[in-house]
This record gives sequence, structure tokens and C-alpha cells, in this order.
Amino acid sequence: MQQSDSTFPFPPLQVRAGMLVADGYGISLRILYGKLHVEDGIADRRRSLVLDRAGSGLERLVLLGKTGSLTLETLAWLRAIGAALVHIGPDGALLAHSVPFGYDGQPIRRAQALAITTGLDLTLARELIRKKLDGQRVNLVRLGMRDLHSFDGLCEALDRAGTVDEVRLCEAKAAAIYWNAWTNVPLNVRGRDLARLPARWARYDSRASILTGAPRAATNPVNALLNYLYSLLEAESRLALLAAGCDPTLGVLHADQRNRDSFALDAMEPIRPDVDAFVLDLLEAHVFTSREFVELPNGVCRVRAPLTHDLALTLPRWRLLVAPIVAHLAEAFRQALRDRANTAVAPRTLKSARLSVRGIAVAAHPTSAQSTLTATPRKRPEARPYASKAWGAPRPEPLALIPAACASCGEPVLKRRRRYCEACLPRACRARAERAIATARGALAAQAREGPDPRASTQANAQRGEANASHHRRNRQWAKEHPEPRDRAWFLREVTPKLDAFSLGEIAKATGLSLAACSRFRAGTRVPHPRHWEAFLALVQGDAS
Repeated sequence: MQQSDSTFPFPPLQVRAGMLVADGYGISLRILYGKLHVEDGIADRRRSLVLDRAGSGLERLVLLGKTGSLTLETLAWLRAIGAALVHIGPDGALLAHSVPFGYDGQPIRRAQALAITTGLDLTLARELIRKKLDGQRVNLVRLGMRDLHSFDGLCEALDRAGTVDEVRLCEAKAAAIYWNAWTNVPLNVRGRDLARLPARWARYDSRASILTGAPRAATNPVNALLNYLYSLLEAESRLALLAAGCDPTLGVLHADQRNRDSFALDAMEPIRPDVDAFVLDLLEAHVFTSREFVELPNGVCRVRAPLTHDLALTLPRWRLLVAPIVAHLAEAFRQALRDRANTAVAPRTLKSARLSVRGIAVAAHPTSAQSTLTATPRKRPEARPYASKAWGAPRPEPLALIPAACASCGEPVLKRRRRYCEACLPRACRARAERAIATARGALAAQAREGPDPRASTQANAQRGEANASHHRRNRQWAKEHPEPRDRAWFLREVTPKLDAFSLGEIAKATGLSLAACSRFRAGTRVPHPRHWEAFLALVQGDAS
């Protein structure tokens, strides 16, 4: 991997939890000597990775962006190892995907197309929205909403809905109550980054965008997170439907529209509350920075790397959640085909058969019909239900890598060598730090009880005084040699924001200061003496050795 700047925002290019995310400009995917060569990055800051067919552990190759190239051999290579390609544009929209089609696709799609005439569309629409409302109710309780009488009334009205339009109306009314409960959900932003973000981003105001009046083109970070995760969920829904033999475009709840996979949107409806719960967990546990979001010139808010890469690692979670939904939908269409075959009417006799020629009904002549049958005897197969291996229970998509369970909540851990998931990790780190502080304080207290406090001994006081005097002497000497130093505002504006890309160890090694002091300087709570500014400037400019 080539990476010339330590402030490069993208994480290392690697397969994590079966996911490989390629981002930036000029993405390149090609096959050379049977190996997949992946390159991405920005300008001269490029990353590269070479994968073999066996042992790569690749399940999903996610492309974020719209510039680059891939060869036809790449698609064949991915299909041969059972991996899928998911292409998401800069605006979070799903642009393309690749997945093998199901073997029993045509019969299922026939039943899917006939669902609107058999009433199956209403049954499935009620089931999907009912499961969605159940999940939204759990989130409403979490958000502190106590009066759920109106929301529960919509759930009862949904069970009595007689048309798909009534189902849509119940879902729309429930959505109004649900998203209104999200009002004023806070966004935890690092203190020094508050001034760099628009004021309206501090709290959630509405699911609708200020620009479009709809969820598209998000104008705040929370909606940007929701739209991006919904795109990932839509990708997994499309892949699961195609693998099961369903048509993602023939919806039962969402109306058919051009350039939209309506049935994929139907299948992901019950999983949307799980995505919402994930976002709520993220808002509670994660402290966001100004680098993780960007406001475009037209006011649209988008998620930036490396947060986009971390969110792309949630694809296995959505795949596991959408799999039983798709399996249920496919089985419903199979059962509809069985019922249709069992109730098929036996063919009428030739004496009562009528032929239609150019729209004119003509009675078939019995004699001519019998002579024709005598000359070319044919045996009509009896009507029987469809029975083959294709109608067996759907098998879940195999996972090349089973994620470990979180030690706190039991959710899958998407990153290797970790004991906690992304939601529980901040709390676990804080708890570990609190235990370490309590242990250290207890040890010092016990040592003080047993004898004199070593921190207040004569030797410790002498060393502390000598160090402080040495610092003051160096500060006075530097002030004599530099009569007009730069002001504190320059350091806070030009240097402090760039320190986020470095660890405390790297800052301490480059400046010679303690880890505690470097932590305060990086957080922006304190500013170092101007004599250290040259070392900090050399570090952020990449000149430090």
C-alpha cells in the first residue's frame, strides 16, 4: 500500500469481516495472473491490494464513488468465488450490483406478477408494514414516548385495511408520529468542532430535507446516516431477492416506478427500524468530528470517509436480518403457485371446445377433431402441483466468516481481534479507563496510609521544582530570541485541527512532551508554549522524522 500523507482519511485497504471497501477517485479493478488487483485513493495518495481466489474471505466488494474502471474479468472473478459487487454513488444511491440469479426465478416471478390479481399483494403488504410498525414501536419507547394510543390505533387499523392504499395510508400516518418523536435527538460533536458545523446540525429537526421536502438530499448528519445505511440495506435486499429468484422491480407495496426496485424497498421495510436503532446507538456512543460530514455547495449533507467505510462493515448485519424476510416472501409466492396448480380446472372435452380465430368463436367439428387425434395421438399431462428441488426450503446464504459475538450485548463483532461491537466499544473503553483510575487512586491511597506520600517527598518536590525552573528558563530564552511570536489563534486554527490524524505517541515523540500534555493540546483545551510550535508544525506538515 502506498500512502504518502499520514493525514490520509481512508483506513488501510483490507478485507474486514468479508467486506472490502474501495473509495476515492480513479478506482481500478482488474485481474492479473488470476489475482484481483484493487487500487483506489486520491491523487498521488493511492492504496493497492492483491487478492487470491482461495482464502481471500471476500463476500462483498463495495465501491464508493463514480470514477474509475473495472474489467469484465473482474465480474467473472467475483462470481466464481461467490462474492457480490455493490456500487454506491457519492449521494448514497445504489448504482449497480452483481449477483447470480436464482434457478427457480421464472415460476416465482410469474406468481409475483399475478399477486395483484390474487390478493396476495394485500396480505404481504400488511405483514411487512405490521412488522415495521412493531419495530418502530420499540424505538418509540426507547425515545421516551409514553402516549402510544394513537400509534397503536394505527396498528389496529392496519389489520382492518382492505386495500393496499389503506395500508400505505396507515404507514404514512405512523411515520409522521414516529419521526416526530425523533425531534431534538442530539448529535454528539467534539467541542472544538461545533463552530465548524452549521448550527442546524446540532439537533435533529425533521426526516424531510429542507431542499426537497422528502428524505432525499439530506440536509443534516442524522438523515445522511440514515440514507447511507438504507442504501446498504437496499443493496442487500436486492441481492437476496435475486438470489431467491424474485424480481426486485415488481413491488406489492411500493408502486412500480421507472429506475426503482419497488420490491427491494418492500423487503427492507421490516428492517428499517433495526437501522434506526443502530443509528440511535451510534448517536449515543460516538462523538462525531467535523471531518466525518461535509456540506456541499447546495446545502446537502453527506457522510465522509473513514466513517463511510466503518458503516459499510454493517452489511453482514443487514444481510442476516433481511434473509428471513426474503425467504418468507419467496415461500409465499411458491405456495401461491401450488394453490393455483391444485385448483386448476380440468380441460374441457373436444365436443364443447371452441376455437378462436381472429376474434371469431368457431365450434370444433367432432369428426375432424377425432380424426386429427387418431393421426397424431397426444397425451395431455394431468394437473399437479409444482414439485422439484427448487421448491424446497430456501437455504441461507453461506457466510465465509462468522463474526464473533460482542461480550456485552451479543451482537456480531464486525472487526477482528475485538471483544466488543462498535456500539459497546466506547462504553467498554470508558469503563476500563475508570477501573484503571480507581485502581491507581486506591494504590496511592494505600501507599499514603502505610507511610509518607511519595508524591510529596523532598526528592519528588526537588525534581518537580527543578523541572519547572528549567522550563521557565527555556521559555524566557526563547522569548528573547523571538520578540514577535504568532498568536494562539493561529495555532488553534492551523495546527490543532490537524493533530487528530496522529496518535498521542506520535505527537509526544515529535515534540518531546508528555502524553498527558499532548492529549490536552490535541483536544484543544490548552495551547503549548510557542517554542514547541515548530515541532508541531513540522509534524502536521510531514517533515518530522
